[in-house]
Amino acid sequence: MNAVNRGYDMLSGGIIAATIVLLIARWDIFPVFVDIYYHASVALSFEKAGGIVLWDFWEFAPLGRPHLYPPLLHGLMMVLSEGSTMVTASRITSFVMFPASLGTMWWVSRGIYSPRTAFYSVLVLAPCYEYFNLQSVTSAAALVLAAVPLLFYWFEKGKYVAAMVILAGCLYTHISMGPIVLCAFFLYSVVSKRTLAGAKIAGGSLLLYVPWLFHIVRNLSNLSASSPNSSVFILIVPWLLGILGSIISIKKKGEFLIPVCILVCMVPMAFTYAGRFAGHALLPLSMLSGIFMSHVEGLISPRRRNVLVVTSLIVLSLAAPTVGIVGGRGVDRGMKVTRTTDPGIPSGEDILRLSTQREERPPLNQKPSSRLTLRIPSLFLILLRMPSDSYLNQENLAMVQVIRRNSQENEIVFIPSGIMGCFVTATTGRPQTLGMWQEVASDYQPDPTSASVFVLPKGRRAPSQLIKVGDTEEWEVYRAPTKKTGDIPHAVISTELVYGILAAAFVSIVYDIVRKKK
Repeated sequence: MNAVNRGYDMLSGGIIAATIVLLIARWDIFPVFVDIYYHASVALSFEKAGGIVLWDFWEFAPLGRPHLYPPLLHGLMMVLSEGSTMVTASRITSFVMFPASLGTMWWVSRGIYSPRTAFYSVLVLAPCYEYFNLQSVTSAAALVLAAVPLLFYWFEKGKYVAAMVILAGCLYTHISMGPIVLCAFFLYSVVSKRTLAGAKIAGGSLLLYVPWLFHIVRNLSNLSASSPNSSVFILIVPWLLGILGSIISIKKKGEFLIPVCILVCMVPMAFTYAGRFAGHALLPLSMLSGIFMSHVEGLISPRRRNVLVVTSLIVLSLAAPTVGIVGGRGVDRGMKVTRTTDPGIPSGEDILRLSTQREERPPLNQKPSSRLTLRIPSLFLILLRMPSDSYLNQENLAMVQVIRRNSQENEIVFIPSGIMGCFVTATTGRPQTLGMWQEVASDYQPDPTSASVFVLPKGRRAPSQLIKVGDTEEWEVYRAPTKKTGDIPHAVISTELVYGILAAAFVSIVYDIVRKKK
């Protein structure tokens, strides 16, 4: 390796290392936002059941609903929680996804293209707050995005078993991102004129995915394609450089089409979940940006190259111009949210008299109000002053302790928010009467009277039948006169077998990577 390439590697390593150090310094913000508590509640409930179950007994208790979320992330979180707690596993999961994605993108861009291309790709992606936010929040999709570069890398290197296992892992991680990756991979195999090899890998991964796919198809009527409204943030630099890079990549063809295929197959997401598309697309756009910047640097003199490197490093580390379309509906994940209740939930004696209704979304013909925003600072500057919106605050943890002291593990909890219900399940193991992943329907309207433990925001008038057992500054915890529990279904795959499958997948990948071709 020549000195120039070593220099690019050192710069890339410095950016990634600085990012990790900064994230460690802001450990207090993890886990970011609320999504992780759904995944933690799934993983903890798997542990209670002794392995993977096909029925969601921890939400919409006592009846529950089909459990359709692919289980790979939850299996990994079970491994992480061994010797610690599910809360610790949740924080690690939220923390690791962003630097992991930076690392795999750098390593793959370096191996397929060049150290220079990899450096610019990392330099463009690392300062993107939106990508950090989604990687830290949407853990399952984040795991897929961290794995995607490896899939294409091992395909390029002829390591087809490793590629097949990684592709199957993507399918077993996220119900929509997995198929997007599958389509991108097969598209690339066609345009790179390796259709047969691509078909074998895609077919093998689908064969491995058949058990869970069959489970989804059997319960397809319970699955909704609807997505929550979200704000959209467009980062100017990755989009501008990425579009220019796609032009160069299409002209060069071959391996340069990898990020183009990924981006193209993400486009349908823009029509159903624009906020996710704008954030997830930053991965292929950054790879394309690296291709463009490397191409530009190759056209100028060595002295100007040094100026370009230094200028890019300074400017992009400090500024990440972002145009936001902030909707009047949905949750801006960069903002702090209230940790109390949904405004439509009945209070007082109505809690026991009325069924809790699902959150209603505005009619389709109702136009959301929106406004344009402009943000300049990069992620590095934002992290220095970013307030923590972690639900792991003293109030919520104190409420959890009250629940633990005054209930048994299988007793059903009512708390007037599906999000807070997932938090309670993730930290106590108790099932809840509501739920969070609304894309899967339950066959009945949740009934608060099915619970034996009630957690209400302080100040709400509680029914006289309930017995107060504790409170905090924000919450009051009550018990019903009778104990009400939910049934735990039998695991279809035991915890030991889950760990065995994960180990076998890891060994298969490593063996295929290290073995020499005959």
